[in-house]
Amino acid sequence: MRLVRIAALSALIVAVVLGGSAVLIAVNQSRIVGYVLASVRNRTGVDIIPRASSVHLGTHLVVVLDQPQVIANGHEVVKLKSLRALVSYHSIFVSTGLPLYRLTATNPEITLPVASSAAAAVPMPRPGAQTISALQDVLHALARIARRVDTIDATLRYADGAELADHVGIVAYRTRREPFLWRLGFSGSVLGSPVPGARISGEISLGIGKSSRPGEFAHGQLWSWDVPLEGIEAEGFALAGAIQGSLKFSLHDDGSMSGETDVGAQKVLLKSQRLAAPVDLGDYSLHAGFDITGGKYAITQIVLRHVNMAVLSGDTELRKPQSGQAELGIHVGGFHFDAAAAKQRLLAVRRLPADLVDMLNRLRPGKVTVGAATLSAALDEIRTAPLDAIRKNLVVTGTIEDVGFTIPTDTKLPPVENLSAQLGYSKGLLTISQGTAKFGNSAIHDLAANVNLGNGIEGADYKASVNVDADLAELYPAIAKSLELYQLKERDRLKRLGGRVDMVATASGKLSATTLVAPEDYQVRADAIGAVLTIRGSPGPLKVSRGTVTIDPGSIKFDHLMLAATGGDATLDGGVNFAKQGIAVHDLTLGLHDFPSEAWLALLVDPSDFRVSGPIGGKVVVNRDPSNPGAMIPEGKLTLAKGDVKFNFLRSPIVVQGATLTMRRKQILLSMPGSKLEDQAIDFRISVPDYTHPSIRIDATVQKLDLEVLTFVRMPWSPATPPLHFPVPCSGHIEARAGNLAAFQMTDLKTDFTRDPAGDWHVYDMSATAYRGRVKLDLTGRAPDNWIHMRGSAIDMDPAPLFMLGGKNTQSPLLGHLFLGIDLWANTDTNFFETLAGDMSVTVRDGTLNKFTLLSRLLSFIDIKNWLSAQIPDPRVNGVPFKTIITDFKGASGLFYTNNFVLRGPVMDITANGSVQFGTSALDMQVGMFPFDTVDWVLNHIPLIGERIGAGTGKLVAAYFHVSGPVSDPSITPKPITSVTEFVKKTLGMPINLIRPNTIK
Repeated sequence: MRLVRIAALSALIVAVVLGGSAVLIAVNQSRIVGYVLASVRNRTGVDIIPRASSVHLGTHLVVVLDQPQVIANGHEVVKLKSLRALVSYHSIFVSTGLPLYRLTATNPEITLPVASSAAAAVPMPRPGAQTISALQDVLHALARIARRVDTIDATLRYADGAELADHVGIVAYRTRREPFLWRLGFSGSVLGSPVPGARISGEISLGIGKSSRPGEFAHGQLWSWDVPLEGIEAEGFALAGAIQGSLKFSLHDDGSMSGETDVGAQKVLLKSQRLAAPVDLGDYSLHAGFDITGGKYAITQIVLRHVNMAVLSGDTELRKPQSGQAELGIHVGGFHFDAAAAKQRLLAVRRLPADLVDMLNRLRPGKVTVGAATLSAALDEIRTAPLDAIRKNLVVTGTIEDVGFTIPTDTKLPPVENLSAQLGYSKGLLTISQGTAKFGNSAIHDLAANVNLGNGIEGADYKASVNVDADLAELYPAIAKSLELYQLKERDRLKRLGGRVDMVATASGKLSATTLVAPEDYQVRADAIGAVLTIRGSPGPLKVSRGTVTIDPGSIKFDHLMLAATGGDATLDGGVNFAKQGIAVHDLTLGLHDFPSEAWLALLVDPSDFRVSGPIGGKVVVNRDPSNPGAMIPEGKLTLAKGDVKFNFLRSPIVVQGATLTMRRKQILLSMPGSKLEDQAIDFRISVPDYTHPSIRIDATVQKLDLEVLTFVRMPWSPATPPLHFPVPCSGHIEARAGNLAAFQMTDLKTDFTRDPAGDWHVYDMSATAYRGRVKLDLTGRAPDNWIHMRGSAIDMDPAPLFMLGGKNTQSPLLGHLFLGIDLWANTDTNFFETLAGDMSVTVRDGTLNKFTLLSRLLSFIDIKNWLSAQIPDPRVNGVPFKTIITDFKGASGLFYTNNFVLRGPVMDITANGSVQFGTSALDMQVGMFPFDTVDWVLNHIPLIGERIGAGTGKLVAAYFHVSGPVSDPSITPKPITSVTEFVKKTLGMPINLIRPNTIK
């Protein structure tokens, strides 16, 4: 009962106090509000000017300010609909009302002290102890103002009026149990860039509480949703979509921050005016940790997933973030991507560089795996030129599997398939290693390359090496293209390649995405075993059974290359160098064994000019001529054991038994001793004294030679032969134990000759024994019109066989000893006899003019039976014997004249003058016949002058005739008047003939 009374008394006292206080507060409202605001101004320097105010009593004193203005440093920073403060009664009496128990701001409009255009330039707080100290000062200041602060439906604006966020709600409070730990909660909607429309909320604990971890100043978690993907743009491409995520963090005593975040994005779109339509990239999620210190901002443990599949992992780091030389480093772990889809998406992009489009169209994507990738570059460089920054600073490794691509068609190379390799890219330098691929029917392995792509594909420097098991038949079109590119001589000789070879190739040069550019430097080393070469015009293929070939831009080297040919084989060693001055060789050694000469020599020399048949053996070493760049000097010896050699100036081949071709310095000697030409033994030798100034010397000794075996030798009246192709000067000496020109037989024949490339020729010092006499001849030929000049002599020759050479005569019309001298010109391309010109002298001694048509007809006109005696044979039967026949002929166009034909003999003398047409074999002559000496004695006995008359007049008694027409059927007309005339002529000519007998005949 007593306790009840005490309680009732106490309640009454409280009621009285409260009632008194209420009356006191009601009476002093304005003073209380002014007191509280003055305390705020004194502690914070902020003036709060309400439009109206009210005070309410409750468990706490409630002060309500309507539409108060908050002014700091003379500027209004916040507009409020109302500001509600709960003040502890105790604090009013002991601490001027502060801190407030609770402060609630309704619809505040907060203006930031920066314009929207300069917001990006506002520096982020630097992690460090000073930041923590500043936050602690803020918390202490807030602690002096209120224990709890609520913001309801706040709006944030920039100084220029642009809205940043609205519907912002903030709760910040501390408890009596943990007075140094502030708990902060907030939410709101972002209105301005860079993420307009995004929603954000968070819970943060700041300060030190009972559960705080050592060294931790704050921790919390943030949530965001409806965050638009805007502002992420590069090279005209932008991402679109919405992101939601969360972030947990811890702020440490030294100002550093660490934590982790999870972000998700749905229906991410790639947009660009260069795309026909936006590309749906699908749904992605990202998990990452972060660590922010004063020297770097690091994002770690990044894992990017597409739907539920991890596609990317890595780390990133921003170094020196507060300086003007900030550097961004990115490290990405291994991942795979769909190369085919990437190709299609790239090709859908408009206005791609033409070389990139061409490369993509030729690419057949396979599986691509990216290992570790790092990018470290200046932040400004990444912002302004991201692709250039990536190309110049990216370091990445990876692999490709089963990639393919087609090579430009003008290379005539097959497509590359199943390309697999290890890839590396380091700041513009692309490296390829352990590459394998199929190249049509060829196989590629050990592919290695590096390309400097720092300035793009076009003109990029590269180096490469590769091993290839090559199908030569398939690669032949590309090889022929390369030969054409380098304009190698005789390249059209290579008709086909076949077989397989192992090649090791290295190359370096500059890339071009559009055209085929030959490497600036390269080397190809081919193990040529199995290669088969077909040379145009060859009898069969050449198969390489051993050896290697090394090719570089300046040379080709052969190392023990063995070529198996039809019927034999050859070995090749040495090198061929390609210089500006021409091709130079170094110890190029060709060894032949039973090599089929006929077919292979035909590749170098026209068989119609020179042909060899039979197996060739021997060795030739070829080197450059040091005195003449581009020229070559062969040395060595080749042997033709058994076969034949055919020259275009010979009618028949020379059958060889051991011919040798010797090359020494600049001299070439072809020697064929013990050979046969048309079954006649011949020693034949051809020499070239200096092949750099080529001329040919021919020396031959023949047992028996038919001169017409030389195709340029023919009877002058025979049809012309085709011109010889002999492009170098030629000279020589020929000897024959026996010889013939058609039916004309000779022995001990010797001659020298020359021939120039234009076709002019000269046969000189030609001598032979023919028909008991000696013959000498000098012939000169003129190529343009085939005129020949013939000079020569015959001494003491039996003329009888000459008249029987044609085979029509069984008996010669002339017997005796012939002495002949000629100097004649004629055209052998037309009618030889009709163009014959010049002069000739004929002397025949101690012979007989046998019976023939002309002589028989002349004798038939003479009544010779009255002149005959027992001592004189009948000339009509036995012919006309003579001591001498002397005459000279001069003429042109085949018409020759003589006025001094004289036959002197014991039976009769014959004189003649007139012409002979050699073309038609026609005569037009005056012939005088002076039979016997029976009349001359009359005149010889005339006193004083008889002897002189007899000696001066010669034969005064004669039969005189006019002979005309063909030699074979002449027309003969007796000339009695002419005989008298001749008699008178002789008589009148006596004074002269008395002084010099036979001046007039």
